[in-house]
Amino acid sequence: MGMVLQALNDNRQVEVWEAASASRAQERAALLAGAFVPDSLKPSLPDWTVAGRDHLLMLAYQRQFGDAIEVEAACSACGEKTKLSFTVSQILNTASPELSNAWNAVQASLDTDAYLPAYHDTDLEGIPCQFRLPRIADLSMLDNSEAMMFQFAQRVIDPEGFQQIRAALAERDNPEGAWEALFKQIEQQMLACEPLSIVSLNSACPECGAQTLHQFDIASQFWAQLSASVEKQLWDVHLLASAYGWSSQDILTMSPARRRRHIAMIIE
Repeated sequence: MGMVLQALNDNRQVEVWEAASASRAQERAALLAGAFVPDSLKPSLPDWTVAGRDHLLMLAYQRQFGDAIEVEAACSACGEKTKLSFTVSQILNTASPELSNAWNAVQASLDTDAYLPAYHDTDLEGIPCQFRLPRIADLSMLDNSEAMMFQFAQRVIDPEGFQQIRAALAERDNPEGAWEALFKQIEQQMLACEPLSIVSLNSACPECGAQTLHQFDIASQFWAQLSASVEKQLWDVHLLASAYGWSSQDILTMSPARRRRHIAMIIE
């Protein structure tokens, strides 16, 4: 189904920030994505792949905050902090053809059918089976127990294939290690199917020269940028409401340029 992607106005940014502020990371990511989705599509959101959710958040980030991203990362060898500078476009260029073709930049329209999972033929632990990318709903159903890898595999592998793999791993000398190895195989299949499933950035430390692979999470970056934007807007509300008695709704409806001018008048 198609939708037009539009930036959030200031009032809506504050509403989304308030709604997501007390949520856990995965719930927050879904709320952020859902803020850009029309009501008619919201019921299908849990069925989207996590990669699809992140694809939408990257497109939304571009429209809301621009293309450039700068994050701080630590060297794995010496711990030295460094800045990583890149663009959303660079990450989007690595997406699968299915996700890339879902976006029409000219019309700012998105075909969200590309975000629905499909099974792919594969081979895991020498057993032919089918697997799909994890959905948003899958992550919300996982717990942090030792059985998480088992739960994850059970959700993304077709039922018949999973039962065969489960039986095969139960006969191994080290079943726990076998499940860890299976989890790594699934990660490799995810990346082969959709590179946006796990976004990694490589950097060289300016101090020791060591290479470090950093995982990038667009949901965390989006939340950090939204929180910073809302913080500035709430200060505007505080200053202008204190001086003029205007409501938060009215202040945030004003253009940023008009707010800046009124604040300058207060300071003067």
